[in-house]
Amino acid sequence: MNPEDRTIDILLKIAERYGLNRLKEVLGNSSSGFRQKDIFICLKNIVGAAETEGDTLELLKSAKNIYGAPIFAVNPGKGEYLIKKEPDFDRAVESMAKYSFCFKLSPYHAINTYLVVLEAQIAGLDLDELCRKGEEHIEASIKDSLENNPNWDENTLLKENPVLIMPVGAAGCGKSTFYRELSDVVNISCDNIRYMLFMEYGPCFSSWESAVAWWIVNYLTDMYLGKGYSVFYNGVNTDLEYRSPITMENPDPLFKGVPYDIKIAYFEPPVKLSSSELKELKDINLWKTRLEDLDRSSFSPGVERILLMIERNYKRTLDRTSQISEGKSIQDPFDVLYAVPVPVVKLFVEQSFDKPEGDNVIVIERRIIEDPQERSLFYKRYAEQMSS
Repeated sequence: MNPEDRTIDILLKIAERYGLNRLKEVLGNSSSGFRQKDIFICLKNIVGAAETEGDTLELLKSAKNIYGAPIFAVNPGKGEYLIKKEPDFDRAVESMAKYSFCFKLSPYHAINTYLVVLEAQIAGLDLDELCRKGEEHIEASIKDSLENNPNWDENTLLKENPVLIMPVGAAGCGKSTFYRELSDVVNISCDNIRYMLFMEYGPCFSSWESAVAWWIVNYLTDMYLGKGYSVFYNGVNTDLEYRSPITMENPDPLFKGVPYDIKIAYFEPPVKLSSSELKELKDINLWKTRLEDLDRSSFSPGVERILLMIERNYKRTLDRTSQISEGKSIQDPFDVLYAVPVPVVKLFVEQSFDKPEGDNVIVIERRIIEDPQERSLFYKRYAEQMSS
């Protein structure tokens, strides 16, 4: 059986084992694009590597994600991978029972959970221990907010109808400032979770690490919403495909079924660009040419402003992270800061021009406000809309 058919066969076993009719329907729906999703491609390539004759641990180094990057890399240039055990596909199916929160969400979440269970097996990670550490982190952040954020009140912390607030905007758009004005909303941040769990690896931002970190975020999000806490689903969330498993903006049946009350906070990009200017920005390849080596005289003023903003933000982040690594300042565990590669920052910026639509979207105007009190009042107005 080829790897694709074998992967579908495993997923059908999950659907049968746990009575997941929606997953079964998606797997049998020829119009669904699940075969082109990163989660399926990763699964298929892990299955293919594991069931090829030879040294399985060595073959797993060649298993790649949708972007052609090694799934289990830590530093592939130095030959560093996190591969410790061969996968046990049947045991992973049975392990799904412990994480049944995913079953009530969508077929995507069921497939993603199986992928993460397999990746944890291979990488030698204890998902239960990671979940426990995640819970401890969130409990500590709630305690910190109650003690230090005047917008929080323990008497109004739990709600009968909690809300999941999803910010959409690139780095530096005002998400952190906005969050501080929210009342009694738990910050579940992939940056914080990733750093806390995987700082010994860099973090390395490889496929396995991102998949596990975001899965822990989803696990915690479901847990705390279930307890009655409103949640700030903290990430840039600029990619439509990667936020659709939660927001269901993409109508693919793969994403249907999330039971949360969701509000989207869309942060306007720093500059307004025409369609031709946006294409100009997207055509710049910062993987091939360093930002400082670009001849910016040929770019339109709007694109030049964005490149300058990316450069300044990156240098400022690099300076601050250097101070942390040198012991000159301390990393805030509830607002973790680390440098993201410049091409990735640019990708988030260009994706941020794709404005989400719908009655649950609140657009937050891009404003530069120097005075701290005025800035606080500006974001507080939007924060109040989120809770109304």
